[in-house]
Amino acid sequence: ADTVGGHFYNSAIIAEDPWATIAYNSPDGVATGITESVVTGVTSSQVLGRTLVVHDSAGVRIACGKIVQKMASSQLPLETSAFSTYPGYTGSLAVSGSVQVGETVAGTQILSFMLEGADPQCNSTADIAGVANACGIHVHAGLSCDDAGDHYYNSNSVTEDPWKPVRYTVDGNGSASGQNVHVVTGWGIGDLDGRTMVVHDINGSRVACALVQGAHVDGMPLFVKSFSKYPGYTGSLSIAGSVAVEQIGTGAEASQVLAFSLTGADPACSVADSSGARRLRGAASGSVPNACGIHVHEGSNCSDADTVGGH
Repeated sequence: ADTVGGHFYNSAIIAEDPWATIAYNSPDGVATGITESVVTGVTSSQVLGRTLVVHDSAGVRIACGKIVQKMASSQLPLETSAFSTYPGYTGSLAVSGSVQVGETVAGTQILSFMLEGADPQCNSTADIAGVANACGIHVHAGLSCDDAGDHYYNSNSVTEDPWKPVRYTVDGNGSASGQNVHVVTGWGIGDLDGRTMVVHDINGSRVACALVQGAHVDGMPLFVKSFSKYPGYTGSLSIAGSVAVEQIGTGAEASQVLAFSLTGADPACSVADSSGARRLRGAASGSVPNACGIHVHEGSNCSDADTVGGH
């Protein structure tokens, strides 16, 4: 296990371990999602050949897979352009940040977002029951912010508007983030390309808008095509599935995004609230290092725990 190594990032330019907060949610042992961008300062060529480790809710390493080059291209994730003020909005809110859109199975998208400048009244104690679109973050059918239209979903196959419960929650620092927010739209991810992303305030008013477009990916596409049990792990969990690893940005801003679809994960790693923010049992305050983690490690060999290394 020593060859798997520690978490992999460029510690010369990145002060704190960027993998420490990256985790999966797995109700019923199924984990699918796309992570936020993990700013590591390393490129795809440096990640190639490293190992990816999955942890349980106690932080124990339970599975390991080697990162290899993906020869066949696949559907890339989507991301928003820069947010602008929604046409006609005259309030003081100025939203910035980004939203990434991935897909698990056909017809189901996953949102991961980080926003600044959203409505501070949309906090954890806000009473928004019955207020349509309050604190919402939704994909709309329109192809421009001047004509964003209504929520975008396939009404022929989805009977109720899946965007109604999708909301953000602003924390004490004025930021709003969410991860692994599943939305069953009935459309494929390619159908969302070119649509609009709209942010609402606590009254449900439209305050900001951005276009949804193909993410700019740098470097070679990588993936983990299979997993084996972590050397020395004797528990009952058995991970199967795959993880795509994409590079976003370059230089000191070089980041990795993981798009994963796993079975056999720890069912104790569960989500949450409607914002999609992680609420890990026993680890909400960070008291359990690596709980429910899914991380790139510096090592290159899953067969010997001594070679996996740290993050």
